[in-house]
Amino acid sequence: MPQIEDIAAYLKGVWLLVLGDRSGFEWLDITAIGVWRSFAAFLWCLPAMAVSWGAWRLYYLANMPIDSGAGLLFILKLFLVDLATWILPLVLMAVLAKPLDYADHLAVIIIATNWLWVPVFYIMAVPAAIRLILPGSEGLTSLLSLILLMAAFTAIFRLMKTITSNQTLLAVALSALLILPSLMLGEGLQRYLGLMPV
Repeated sequence: MPQIEDIAAYLKGVWLLVLGDRSGFEWLDITAIGVWRSFAAFLWCLPAMAVSWGAWRLYYLANMPIDSGAGLLFILKLFLVDLATWILPLVLMAVLAKPLDYADHLAVIIIATNWLWVPVFYIMAVPAAIRLILPGSEGLTSLLSLILLMAAFTAIFRLMKTITSNQTLLAVALSALLILPSLMLGEGLQRYLGLMPV
């Protein structure tokens, strides 16, 4: 499990890459071990995820009959959705790496993307926290969530552009591979697992 000092270094590296500064690679552990260690970022995101789960649970209960349940199993399902939308797009990227000719970039894409999710999840938890504190603030928090989501998508694209040495089309394709399957899978799983109000 990476320590806080390691994570600070990784986040600095990711931030530099988002800014287009290739010196950010020097702050990342771009090794096979570094790839596996980067998945510890999911554990560091759990507190932020928990805030989002709490806000979604309140939204669900507010739009369902009064006797609807949303206990521990509901939270476990939300955990599984977040886990799947984190892992499966990376699996897809790994499968397509050779056919689309970006295998040389795959390790750093996985490492940098995993660590990028740490600040993204905490930033995205802010609107959720506002919903928990201020019931009835859905309009404001929905707009804020949309703005933050667009900022996250921009950061992903800029990260991919730096990693691919400014190959814009490849950066767009890689960004789409990360973003679109995650969005579609997340919505599909929420519906399948009964996490959407009906």
